[in-house]
Amino acid sequence: MSRVPLTLVGLAAGMGSRFGGPKQLEPLGPDGETMLDFSIHDALRAGFDRVVLVIQAGLREAFERGIVARWRPRVAVELVHQTLDALPAGVSRPAGRRKPWGTGHAVLAAAPVVDGPFAVVNGDDFYGRAAFDSLAAFLSAPRAGAVPEYAVVGFPLAETLSGAGSVNRALLETTPDGWLSRVEEVIGIEPAGGDGRVRRDGDTRLIPGSALVSMNTWGLTPDVFATLREAFASFVESHADDERAEFLLPTHVEELVRRGRARVRVLPGSGPWSGVTHPDDRARVAAALRGHVERGEYPRPVWR
Repeated sequence: MSRVPLTLVGLAAGMGSRFGGPKQLEPLGPDGETMLDFSIHDALRAGFDRVVLVIQAGLREAFERGIVARWRPRVAVELVHQTLDALPAGVSRPAGRRKPWGTGHAVLAAAPVVDGPFAVVNGDDFYGRAAFDSLAAFLSAPRAGAVPEYAVVGFPLAETLSGAGSVNRALLETTPDGWLSRVEEVIGIEPAGGDGRVRRDGDTRLIPGSALVSMNTWGLTPDVFATLREAFASFVESHADDERAEFLLPTHVEELVRRGRARVRVLPGSGPWSGVTHPDDRARVAAALRGHVERGEYPRPVWR
């Protein structure tokens, strides 16, 4: 039996407002590698066959000259645009909308070029080899459930916090046998010893450092596109006048789970994860990536 081809979908259309620019193009590795370069390397090593990058149209030339030129000799790389005007029929973009519609909308942008199992990752995170191995194994296994079965990689919260400022994370609650039961989007988590802390309206909430969070590392199949289209149409109808509202992939997947329209396996993320949210994260992440390379975990340059 032939193996099912796997696609890596990298979400790289974010504006990087807190970072001060497009993080997905930032050269952080010792040879000018971006975070996406490391993700593509790990995905190919795990058995993925092609790459789709969701980008802003205005950054296409920069991607073509950089990441695409580096990797096309080894793997098929396709660029698709996430545009503000990609809306349901009969709906116009609100005049004040400048921010992308969110990660759920970004995944929808890839729908025309993805026809098999695929993984979703952020373009500005380093996940480590184990995450891609787990996703490849999950996506390659046969599925025979009554509803679609997806996967999410869960990382311990403590490994994903930043000393440079607060971060937003999606907390994952699981059943005793490892299936997703609930996703909670938490805004403004800061380090507190080995745990996380949220301060709002005079109250303080502590979140255990061992709590699993999604770093937008998903294993999905194409049937998710139909549900995303349906949900995005409802989202736009309800939130068209809110310039900051985002259609988030974790929120949508949780809704599918809650309504019994999908099951989601939570895969362990052994990391070590690295990511950039604030400008002061740059030096820490660059040092971490250099360490991986110097220990021989990656070639120099990583696209070699």
